[in-house]
Amino acid sequence: MPTIELDRTSDTPVRKQLVEQLRFLIASGHFKVDDPLPSTRALGERLDLSFHTVRKAYQELKEDGLLRSKPGSGYMVEERAPLPKEERIEQGAKIVHDTLQRLVGLGLGDAEIEALFQEQATLLDHAGLERKLITVGRHPELNELWADQVSEALQQTVRPVPLAQLDRHQDADFAFTPHRHLTDVLESIPRGDALGFITHPPSAALERVVRLLEHETLGLVTRYQETISPLAEAVRSAASFDGNMIAASIEDGVDHLEQFVEETALLLYTPASHRRLRPFLKEASCDHEEVSLLVSHDSVEAIVEAVPA
Repeated sequence: MPTIELDRTSDTPVRKQLVEQLRFLIASGHFKVDDPLPSTRALGERLDLSFHTVRKAYQELKEDGLLRSKPGSGYMVEERAPLPKEERIEQGAKIVHDTLQRLVGLGLGDAEIEALFQEQATLLDHAGLERKLITVGRHPELNELWADQVSEALQQTVRPVPLAQLDRHQDADFAFTPHRHLTDVLESIPRGDALGFITHPPSAALERVVRLLEHETLGLVTRYQETISPLAEAVRSAASFDGNMIAASIEDGVDHLEQFVEETALLLYTPASHRRLRPFLKEASCDHEEVSLLVSHDSVEAIVEAVPA
């Protein structure tokens, strides 16, 4: 159970303090959707409160759509669509305005107020407030690569989310997606923001494709069948390659790959297919090179600049 601290000397009623702290713990992920909250009696004993006070706090959160109750099971965290971005900002601005007035009333100057805000923001980070960051794409194999690349750049966890399942992730703080999906993503995550990015095949792979002779065959192996089309199209376009290309996936096994590899002069393969393809590459006479669609350097820089550390 996360720590809840109540200030009994405050003018704010303890029930209201409990509501706001529980609201924070739910928003920051300490309590996740479908997690049960402590019983009203158990939490009352822990905090030295009447269980009636705890029940009133739970009931207020239930009325706000954050909790649901079930006879015999107590209260659980409810999944709900977040407020529209404009409404969140409007309510947040009022809270900040009221807080600033109180701080100025205490005699604090601008520098002291700024230092307090920075200190409290750091404390929230240390308390475990974790942003939800996602990449959104139509093809899982490519989307996982983008999530890994952006995760490494941000040094934060970024989860790949299929475009078709975006409605389950309306609570995302930031979403990163190819520009062609940006409008759809912006409309689907009212709580957060979305940034588009550009992708390209790696230079090393394109250099080898460009050097193929007219009669030589280019091969492409992916993990999933659905990855072939977008990746092949990207390679052809970036390398201006209009020669013969054959493609296969390991989705349905690898028995066909030995003969497939022998038919190619240059074999491109995705990172997700490499492990199962490796035995055939040891004896292969063809050149081979890893290929994927990388998030461009300037796109990564824009993402790093936009997402707070």
